[in-house]
Amino acid sequence: MPSQPTQRRFRWCAAITITTIFALILVGGIVRATGAGMGCPDWPTCFGQWIPPTSEAQLPTNYQEIYAERGYADTTFNVRKTWTEYLNRLLGAFTGLTILVTLLFAVPYRRDEPRIFWYALTGFILVGVQGWLGARVVASNLHTGMITLHMLLAQVIVGILIAALVRAGRDRYSDIHIDRLPKFFYPLIITAMIAGLLQLVMGTQVREAVDLIARSSNFTDRHLWIDNLPLIFGIHKYYAIPLTLLNGWLIMAVLNHSHSIILRRLSIALAVFLLGTIAIGMSMDRLHMPLFSQPLHLLLASLIFGTQLAILLILRHAIEDGSSAGRTDQAGPRALATGKAGG
Repeated sequence: MPSQPTQRRFRWCAAITITTIFALILVGGIVRATGAGMGCPDWPTCFGQWIPPTSEAQLPTNYQEIYAERGYADTTFNVRKTWTEYLNRLLGAFTGLTILVTLLFAVPYRRDEPRIFWYALTGFILVGVQGWLGARVVASNLHTGMITLHMLLAQVIVGILIAALVRAGRDRYSDIHIDRLPKFFYPLIITAMIAGLLQLVMGTQVREAVDLIARSSNFTDRHLWIDNLPLIFGIHKYYAIPLTLLNGWLIMAVLNHSHSIILRRLSIALAVFLLGTIAIGMSMDRLHMPLFSQPLHLLLASLIFGTQLAILLILRHAIEDGSSAGRTDQAGPRALATGKAGG
């Protein structure tokens, strides 16, 4: 195995990268909710500059005609939207840097834990794909399907990095005793994750509908948006009830039956994210989708999935390590008996 300092560096860097991606999901939600996605109508530059302008006077007088010829009609400079999108791109570039460093720190794992290296390499490649997809989102003039794909790929990347981080810390799961948890805990957490992914997909469909309504109303009259949402919104809202109950049972099962510090901390985090999602969801319904609600709702949903995945992978490693230890313990007596017989 790599040295302890190398392992610590990898874990810290992977954790920073995961945190950065979650921040990117939040900022991306802000960009989408504020309609700032076309604040920079070109890519990778912004209005043809690496550092965007701060006033319309810094642009050519015919800039609207220039972008209209490129297929972006009605392009109007808005300093708030431009810099919101630009900061989103800067955070994306920083994410690329952190995933590169994570990959470099994963190289020493190639011999003894090659899966960690391949996870890091896959994440690095997908971050590059994510950058290309971001350019396609701009080129498509914010096509809703492209935006959704962009968001879902971020979930895949963060899931891969969580898998790498969990595997790198598998020596810390020695205090986990699977037999203390309820019999159906493992299959139920898988069920909760599948159900959560379905909820996330329905949420993206609701979000696409909100985008269309927001654009048609020029991001005004928010109190009318919910009334114009399709049936999927009602399904998404009430489907959250059994999903919350299932996750609540999983949380209580860990807190009541497991003494593992890491599982208990993750379960408490899951409870916080779950309650936060419920509160934000209610604010969206009761307060007519305030500006902060959509980005936070998406972030908390992503954190729920990431926390569930971490719990599932930790349990899986604990089961595998327990099975391996059991096979080793059984092999010892058999080998000893064979040795006595041979003697």
